[in-house]
Amino acid sequence: MRIPALFLLTTLLLAGCAQTPSEPPTPVSPAPTPSPTTPAPTRTVLGAPVAITFTGLGGARPTASARMLTGQALTSPSGVTVGTAPTVRSSTDIIPPGQPRTAGFRYLHVTFPVSITGAAVTNLTFLGAALTGNPGDSAVLTLEKYPGGTATPYTSAELPALATAIDPSSPVTQDVFAQTPALVSGEEDALQLYSESDVSGLTLPTGQTGSVLPYGFVSHAGTSRTIPVGTNTGTVTLAIKVPLQAQAKDDPYTVTLTFVPVQDSETSITESPEAQLPSNQAAFQAAVGRLGAPVIKTLPGSTRASGSLFCSVRTAGPASAPTGTLLGGIAPIDLAVGGTARIPANATSCLNGGASGADYVILPFNTSTASSRSLTVTTSNTVAPVGTLSVGASSPTGLSVGESVLNAASSSWTLPSPSPVTPTSAHQIRPQVLPSGTPTVGDQVTVNTASGCTAPPEFRTGTVRFVRQNVVLISDNANPAGGIPDVNPQGGGNDYQGIVNSFTNQIWPAVTGGFGLPTDADNNGNRVVLFFTSAVNARNAPGSTTRITGFSDARDAQPITSCLGSNEGEIIYLQAADLTGTVNSNVVPVATAVSSAIQASARELGRIINNSRRVRVTGAPLEEPWLLEGLSDIAMELTFYQATAVATNGTVITPSLTPRMNIVLSNLTTGSNASLRVAAFNTYANPNFTIYRAFLQGPNTAGPYWTNPTGTPALAARGAAWNFLRYAADRYVTTTGQTEVSFWTALINSTTTGLANLQGVIGADPVTWLNDWAVATYVDDAVAGVAPIFSAPSWNYRSVYGGLGGFPAATRTLTSGAPLTLAYEKTATSYLRTRVNANQQGGVTVSSPTPADFTVTVFRAR
Repeated sequence: MRIPALFLLTTLLLAGCAQTPSEPPTPVSPAPTPSPTTPAPTRTVLGAPVAITFTGLGGARPTASARMLTGQALTSPSGVTVGTAPTVRSSTDIIPPGQPRTAGFRYLHVTFPVSITGAAVTNLTFLGAALTGNPGDSAVLTLEKYPGGTATPYTSAELPALATAIDPSSPVTQDVFAQTPALVSGEEDALQLYSESDVSGLTLPTGQTGSVLPYGFVSHAGTSRTIPVGTNTGTVTLAIKVPLQAQAKDDPYTVTLTFVPVQDSETSITESPEAQLPSNQAAFQAAVGRLGAPVIKTLPGSTRASGSLFCSVRTAGPASAPTGTLLGGIAPIDLAVGGTARIPANATSCLNGGASGADYVILPFNTSTASSRSLTVTTSNTVAPVGTLSVGASSPTGLSVGESVLNAASSSWTLPSPSPVTPTSAHQIRPQVLPSGTPTVGDQVTVNTASGCTAPPEFRTGTVRFVRQNVVLISDNANPAGGIPDVNPQGGGNDYQGIVNSFTNQIWPAVTGGFGLPTDADNNGNRVVLFFTSAVNARNAPGSTTRITGFSDARDAQPITSCLGSNEGEIIYLQAADLTGTVNSNVVPVATAVSSAIQASARELGRIINNSRRVRVTGAPLEEPWLLEGLSDIAMELTFYQATAVATNGTVITPSLTPRMNIVLSNLTTGSNASLRVAAFNTYANPNFTIYRAFLQGPNTAGPYWTNPTGTPALAARGAAWNFLRYAADRYVTTTGQTEVSFWTALINSTTTGLANLQGVIGADPVTWLNDWAVATYVDDAVAGVAPIFSAPSWNYRSVYGGLGGFPAATRTLTSGAPLTLAYEKTATSYLRTRVNANQQGGVTVSSPTPADFTVTVFRAR
């Protein structure tokens, strides 16, 4: 419904949480000597409050009148006079198409003449006055329905509720095509917002009690803000929007509002919610240009790159407890350093800069386990963050940076279909299993090195080199010449004996101590076979930089009656040394073959335990690949802890390192036996730090939960899965009081897989833990005061990576007003940095086609 010409006066308006004008970002380098600063703005009350009464709202002929509350004269002691009759009045009802009446507003604006005596006044602004006794402590003095009608008067509860729901607005008419508010020409800057500190020193004249609200409407003399001396030399236009009621008879018919004249030394312009509409942006920008270089004030939802943001503008009530705010207001987030808060993924939030400015990191997280999702983050009134939280090494440490050859995931994660032996299939594939019982040195053993149950066999015959309590080492007779010796005559451990010692004293006790024992399918006394064969080398294409150095195959856990290709035993296939590149021209030095075999053996023993117990004990499906790979990498980490306690020759080492001691770089590189701890790290921990580095360098490209990534994302996903499981184990132990072993064995002996397996063990939604882990990947050990659920108590990653070239987390700096859209893989995150200057507020607008799939965490970094 439309109402003909009507007046408008603004009475309840916004108050605020805006701040002072933007300051330049705090420099990283020493600040230069400050130059003389502009004096702080001043604001002065010029006279007694003015009461504006609007009547006939909703009718055909609305009227308006004005009076001074101290008497009949409308001239204040300072010489500011408000005319008694409006020169312009307008009323427009705007209801969004298809929405009920209660979704709409009645937009009112009215223009009064202003006269000045004595001296010209610049930026004369009429601020809302919440007089004592006004409903809801607003600028609304009275509020009535149509007199004599069928509607009952507003109750004592309805009156303040409606008074505090009336918002100020820019003067508008209706865009008849878009059915949206259109700014009135020449009045684009009428609405003014202030911070609470701007109005805290303003008091009402003698004889009046109450408070000045931090909103108002500025006067004009044509296009000028300076009102010259004379009669009717200026005008002031006030505008409000009144929420429509379900029935027209319940709409306000008469409204009286109170304002106080104030002179403002600062020229500013406010981008109101109406001015934010795309159809009004050009007109608003033209108004900015007319004012020269005004202070620009914005509200949440603004897309401007600069401007002083007002998050929550008080329209009623005291500053300490507002009863009304413009658009409902957004309470600014005020965090201590180290604090975190969750913000909506489909709205604007506000961040406080505090007294000295604040750096923030925004961490979106894709909770979907179905597919990647996109999300956009846009900030307003923010600047570049100060400094960095990365930690670099100051001196050589002995830690190895990077890992050129990684153990590829190779075990099938779905149990192959049974293949019963038949005359036809037996003719095609000759069954071959490891000999039952304990072999002796020199025995000849034939092994099928092909993968799966039905592939044509690739038989290799090898010689037993070593037999120990838990390991049998066999070398392929077809390996290239000059390979790994049984015992290196020059010492140094680059031999089969050193590998066996590492397996016996470090790998076996660590992995079985954490995961439990594997099955003994070949009945050889629970010994794992390490088979060094050039068949592994043959799987790497010529010139490969990332190579398969070792693997195990789940099919070997199956009986030959259901899997013809099975070797029916616990076997790890390892690459052979190849000094001249006989196989595919890939040279593999002896030292490389030895070190990669030790690393692969730790990982693959974890995989064998997992697979064999599911196939032969619980009968459960094989574990999902992301969790299986993560557990296999955990097996290598467990071996690291063991290797800091026991040397390869069985000698006890002190001091040793254990989980949940927040290992820092100096724990590895200083003190007695430091060289042994560094060696243990480089052998068993650094491969995990390498693949975790890949995640930190692209945290939105991979997450712990993955299905089939390739290339770098595959390494990043593996690194994320390992790191999440370490986080989950630490959280499980610290929150339940149970042992870490109980966590690992519960996962391995479960009859479920993947997320269901995790949920059964931790007793909570694993995606929630994944979300908390994603936050921890950045905030842990960044600053003091981080919540325990965002901590990683086993490793101080920032410190340890300091010995590996620096903490590699790839952050992105948000540019104010510039949207940043990223695709997030399943359970992936990102590290988005920004800063809010001192005594300012910054806006963070988050949007996504699927906001329900995201959580967004804000972390205060400094």
